[in-house]
Amino acid sequence: MSPDTKSGNRVATPASASRDGRMPGKSVGPDNRAAFYDYLGMLARRKWLAMGVFAGVLGLTLVSIVRTQPVYQARATFIVTPRNESGVLTGTFSMFNPSSNYLTNCIEVLRSRSLAEEVAARMPDSIKLSAGKLQSMVAARQVRETDVIELVAAGPSKAAAITAVNTYLETYQQYDLDQNRAEVSATRQFIEDQLALVGPRLDSSERGLEQFKTAHQMANLDAETQALIGQQSSVAAAYQQIDAEIKANEAQLAYVQNQIDQAGEGMAGKLEGIASPLITSLQGSLNQLEVEKTNMMIGGFSQTSDRVRDLDRQIDSTRVQLGTALKSLITQQGFVDPVGQLGERFASAVTLRTGLAASRARKEALAGVLSRYDAQVARLPETERILAGLTRDAETGRRVHSLLSERYEETRIQEAGRLPSVKIMDRAQDAGQTQPDVKRSLSFGLMLALALAFGSVWGAEYLDTSIHGPRELERRGYSVLGSVPQLLSPGRRKRNGELTSHLITHTDVESSGAEAFRMLRTGLAFANAERRMRTIAVTSPGPSEGKSTISVNLASVLAQAGSRVLLVDADLRHPVFHTVFKHVKKPGLSDLIVLNSDPAEAIFPTELAGLYCLPCGTIPPSPADLLTLNATRALLERLEGEYDYIVIDTPPVLVAADTPIIGALVDTSIMVVRAGRTAVDALEDATAAMLNGGAHLSGLVVNDVKRSGRYGRYYYYYYKYHYRYSKHTPDAQQPKAQAEVESKK
Repeated sequence: MSPDTKSGNRVATPASASRDGRMPGKSVGPDNRAAFYDYLGMLARRKWLAMGVFAGVLGLTLVSIVRTQPVYQARATFIVTPRNESGVLTGTFSMFNPSSNYLTNCIEVLRSRSLAEEVAARMPDSIKLSAGKLQSMVAARQVRETDVIELVAAGPSKAAAITAVNTYLETYQQYDLDQNRAEVSATRQFIEDQLALVGPRLDSSERGLEQFKTAHQMANLDAETQALIGQQSSVAAAYQQIDAEIKANEAQLAYVQNQIDQAGEGMAGKLEGIASPLITSLQGSLNQLEVEKTNMMIGGFSQTSDRVRDLDRQIDSTRVQLGTALKSLITQQGFVDPVGQLGERFASAVTLRTGLAASRARKEALAGVLSRYDAQVARLPETERILAGLTRDAETGRRVHSLLSERYEETRIQEAGRLPSVKIMDRAQDAGQTQPDVKRSLSFGLMLALALAFGSVWGAEYLDTSIHGPRELERRGYSVLGSVPQLLSPGRRKRNGELTSHLITHTDVESSGAEAFRMLRTGLAFANAERRMRTIAVTSPGPSEGKSTISVNLASVLAQAGSRVLLVDADLRHPVFHTVFKHVKKPGLSDLIVLNSDPAEAIFPTELAGLYCLPCGTIPPSPADLLTLNATRALLERLEGEYDYIVIDTPPVLVAADTPIIGALVDTSIMVVRAGRTAVDALEDATAAMLNGGAHLSGLVVNDVKRSGRYGRYYYYYYKYHYRYSKHTPDAQQPKAQAEVESKK
C-alpha cells in the first residue's frame, strides 16, 4: 500500500492525499506532548475498568485489615556473660568457647522444646498456652556486636505477649543458674550424703569406746600408746578424706562426661583417647610429687616449711606444662566445638581426671602408712589393742566428720556464689500492635491497586486492536478528513426516529456533530482541490461502523452549501435510506441498471432543499455481477450531468465484493472507521482491497469519537465560539463562495 501509486489516470496529486489515504511524503515523528495526551485518552477510555480494579483491590485490602487477627508484640533484653570457671587447665580450652558460640548456644536453648515446656508450666492460669504455641510466639536474636539477646513475643493480646516474654526471661535465668551450679551442687550433695553416713558411725564408735572403758575399768592408754593412736588416727582421717574426695570427683567427672556426650555425641570417649608420651610423663611426675608431698606432711613437715613450698612450686609448674601439652595435642587432633560450652566441659574433665590420678596416688601412700601403724598396734596386749582400736575409730570419725563439715560449708558457699550468667536488662512493660499494620497495609494496598489498575488498562489496550482516534491514524500515516463525535445512543435513536437520528445536520444544525460534517465537507474539498470530485463513494471495513450516517449527513451539508446532491443507496444487501426518508425502495438503483428506465421514475426529493435520493430498488441475487455491467457506468455518467454531487453509500469492503467495483467507477472514496470498533488489521485489509480494485481513496473519517478527553475539548471550544458569535444561520443563507468553488469541480 505505497502512496502515490498510479491506476490509469486516477492519480492523487501531491497537494492531496495519496491513493491509499495516507499522508504523502509525511514522516510522523515522536511527539512527547501528543503521547502524554494519548495516555490520558487511554485512561479516559478505560476509566471504568481502572476504577473497578482499583476499588476492588482497595476493598480487598480493607477487608483483609478488618479480618486480620490483632497481634501484639512485647520485647525484653538480657545480657549474657560467658562463665569463667577457675582452674589451671580452664584457659587451655578458651579457644573452644568464643562469645559468639556461647550466645548461639543460649539462643538455641531459648528455642528448645524443653524450655518451652517449663515456661508453659509456669504461665498463670489466666493465660494458659501450650509449649508448641509458645515456641511459635517467641523469637530470640543477638543484638549486633554485643552480648545482648533480645526476646520478642507476639501474642493475640497485650497481656499474653508481656506475660510470655517475661516468663521466658525468668525461666531461662533460673535454667542458666541451675546449669552454673550443677557441678558444685553434685559435690555438695555427695558430701551431704557422706555426712549422713559418718555421723551415725561416729556416734556408734564413741558409745562403744565408753562402754569398753566402763566394762574394763580403764580410763586412758599410756602416753606412748596414745601418741601412736593419735598418729594413726590422723593418717586414717586423711585416708578417709582422700577416699571421699575421690568418690566426689568421680561423681563430678561422670556428670561432666555426660554433659560432653549430650553436647557432642561420642566426644567424651574421644577425650579419653587423647594421650602422648609427654602427657603420660607429666602425669606421672605430677602423681610422684603429690605422693612425696603427702609423705612429707605425714612425716611432720608443716605446710609453710621450705621443702613443702618447693614441692608446691614443682606441682604448679608440672600442671602448667601438662595444660600446654594438652592444648597442643587437642589442636593437632582438630577437635571442633559443636556448642558454646563444650570447651569448658573439656577443661573441667581434664582437671578432674588429673586430680583423680593424684588423689589415688596419695591414697595408696596413706594406705601404706596405715598398714605400718596397724602392725604396731597389733603388738599391744589384747585389752590395750581393743581400747586402742576403739579410740582410733572414735578419733578418726571425729576428724573425718570435722573435715566433711568444713568441706560441706565450703561447697555451700561456692554454690551460693555461683551467679547466673544471664542479667536482665529490660523486662517487657508494654506491647505494641504489629498486625494489622493499618498504615503499611493501606500504603501497600494503594500502590498495588494503582499498579493493577494501570496494568489492567495497559493490558486491555494491548489486547484491543481497534482504532481510538484520529491522531492514532495520523501516526500510522493515514490522511484523516474529519472526525465525527458520538451522536446518539441506540436507545435515543429509536425514540427520536430514523430521520432525526441520522440527519443531525438537518435536525440540529448548531450541534458539534453538524459542525463536524461541515468540517468533513471542507476537508474533502481540500483533499481533492486539484482533481475532479463529482461522484463520492462512502464505505467502511465492516458493518455497523456508521457509513450510512456519514453518507446522508455528507450529502446534507453539500446540499446546504447550495449544491444539487443525489444520495444513492448502493448497499444492495442492507439498504437503509428508504427507511430514513420513509419512502418505498422500489423502483431504485438495481431497477434502473437492469431495465435502463428513466431515473426520474426512481429518484425522489427529500425534505432537505437540494437533496435527492435514489433508493436501492429490487434486491438482486448477485449485486456484484449487477454492478459490473456497463449500464452501471452509463447510469452514473448520466446522473453526473444532472447533479453537482453524487454520494453513494456502499457495502462494507470486507463483507461484499461490490465496493471495490463501485470505487473504480467513482471519482473518489471515503473510508469510515468507528472509534473503539474498527480494527487496524481490518482497515489495512479494506484499504488494500480498494486499491487493488483501482479506487482512489481521499482519506478516512473517524466516527463515534467520544466527547471526552482531548477531542471533547474541541467540541467545547466549538460551542463556546458558536454561541458567542453566531445565531442560527443556515449554510444556504451564507455567502456561497465555497459552494461556487466546489460546483466548478
